[in-house]
Amino acid sequence: MPSHSEALREDRELSPYTGYTRRHWLAIVERLVAGVLPCVDRETGIPHLARDEGETALPKLLRNPGGLDEAFDRTHLLMAVYIAATGRTTIDGYDGDIADLYRRGMRTFHSADNPHFNWRRGAAATTLAILLREPEFLDGLDDDLKADLGRHLAQFIHRPTRDCNTLLFSMMPACVLDRLGADYDRAMLDDYFDRVLSLYRGDGWFIDGWNRGFDHYDFWGFQLYLHALMTYDERWRGRYAERVREITAAHERTLPYWFGRDGGPIPKGRSLNYRFAAVSGVAYSQLSGLSSMDPGLARRMASGCLRYFWEHGCLTDRGLLEVGYRGPNAAVGEDYSDTGAPYWASTGLVALALPAEHPFWTAPERPIAADEAGVRRCCIRGARMILKADGNRGEARALVVGEPFLHRRVWQAGSKYYQHAYSSALGYALTGEGGPELAAGRTGLSADGRTWAYRTWPRARAIDERRAVSEWDGWPALEGLTGSVVTVSHLLDRGEVHVFWHTADEPRYLTVGGWAVQLAHGEAPIVESAGGRLVVASEAMWSVMEVLELYGAAGELTAEEVRPREGFRHSHLFGGWAAYPRWISSAPLPPGAKIAVFVDAARKADASEPTSAPADGWDCAGDADSP
Repeated sequence: MPSHSEALREDRELSPYTGYTRRHWLAIVERLVAGVLPCVDRETGIPHLARDEGETALPKLLRNPGGLDEAFDRTHLLMAVYIAATGRTTIDGYDGDIADLYRRGMRTFHSADNPHFNWRRGAAATTLAILLREPEFLDGLDDDLKADLGRHLAQFIHRPTRDCNTLLFSMMPACVLDRLGADYDRAMLDDYFDRVLSLYRGDGWFIDGWNRGFDHYDFWGFQLYLHALMTYDERWRGRYAERVREITAAHERTLPYWFGRDGGPIPKGRSLNYRFAAVSGVAYSQLSGLSSMDPGLARRMASGCLRYFWEHGCLTDRGLLEVGYRGPNAAVGEDYSDTGAPYWASTGLVALALPAEHPFWTAPERPIAADEAGVRRCCIRGARMILKADGNRGEARALVVGEPFLHRRVWQAGSKYYQHAYSSALGYALTGEGGPELAAGRTGLSADGRTWAYRTWPRARAIDERRAVSEWDGWPALEGLTGSVVTVSHLLDRGEVHVFWHTADEPRYLTVGGWAVQLAHGEAPIVESAGGRLVVASEAMWSVMEVLELYGAAGELTAEEVRPREGFRHSHLFGGWAAYPRWISSAPLPPGAKIAVFVDAARKADASEPTSAPADGWDCAGDADSP
């Protein structure tokens, strides 16, 4: 597929960092719409989205699939974005009216007498679509469909939910119900709003409630919906606008550190097949008018993220967004990632509802942290992480100090949440839903040297811009295993030094895994070992691990390869295979015996030669009595 910049001329005067303008965004939306429409049944409005038939494992592992109603719900928002941007309900190459087609779908999924009706589903994105284009999807409905829609939404707000981002799903229909003049339990939703705000942890970040995670749901859940509610609900705006503005201002101070120079976000957490939904909060805060961010900076982040995924093949040969990250990759998915799930990315496109003369489109792009030479750091104590933007490599990196994400046994939480660090440029190794745990990027503890517990539920004990102390217990990862692992991490300009030890009453084996590199399919890793240093490389990347201090402990450096499991095509977030360096102690170590390792990795295009451990910038001896 040709890159988008080949189809439209870049504007490097208005957009010196991405070249993208509103026309580029619109051309992408047109391609996305044109890919979906042939899949939508003309009578029922039901989208039947294809999947990669070679990726057979994930469909069998789905426990909570979104189904046809999710495919309709999320593509409905895509169609609303297109209509809002163009003022048209037709598109070249399709001999029908898009609004008519999706009104038929609304009858299918919102009328209780239809077999596809499910009162618990089908409203999360549809409410956003209705509010974005009321003339077509609210005023344009007949009385019977309006009544059906009102009954459905009045039920939907009572669907079972926990205190997490899904509270916002239940709140958004209030804006449509008010427009319909329907009766509903407003007092309950007022309580929901207060419960959402109670999940705020500072520095612009929410914890995802019951899920207990710090991840992209802060972007495409909390920031998105809070600003959508501020845009469409005057009562809540009058009560909460200043609080939302304050939270968002803090969030916007950290956000420019989250993206690499190429626009790629730091890929920490689940649901990453939502791709450029990572900038949905940026778009909705422009709609609400409550953003404190320079509009040129906002567009630089949003256009960069959109361009990153577009030019890395997010649109498949089938013309669809499919489960994956860059391109299709079922190893990225969770047990709820159905064919319609990736179209949550539509939320990242709502900036097209802003008029062409809005400052978001007319202000010159401003640089993000990774655009400028040098290294910059941002400590987010509220989310228990440190961000580092390296303008020389064009990379954004997150050091995860504390991560209480609840679901430790599903969704590949070990790879997606519990690694010591994540990088916009490097990705990580995956085994696919239900696959085995990996040591990559994590410390490990074992009683026998064969069965391992890896870093799970780390707790932050100390954190600043250059140094962090974290601790995790063995038992959540391996039942019955006593002891914890304490790690002092030094965030250097190039790489990290991790000094770690265990606290069990008896000796334990220890291990640590380094950064994973992406391998092409069939590519063997290049492994170079010299003394206490191991480099694992591919044609695209290198990863280095260097043992600095062992304090009498013996150990072995190895290169671990991760091949795709049966039914999956890939074992790396970016596609292809993966490999990483790992150190394992040769014998159990007494409590308090410290191991110090230096780790780093990079794309060869950004740093051709592996780095070496620094002579200073960290102090192992000084870490003995860390708090």
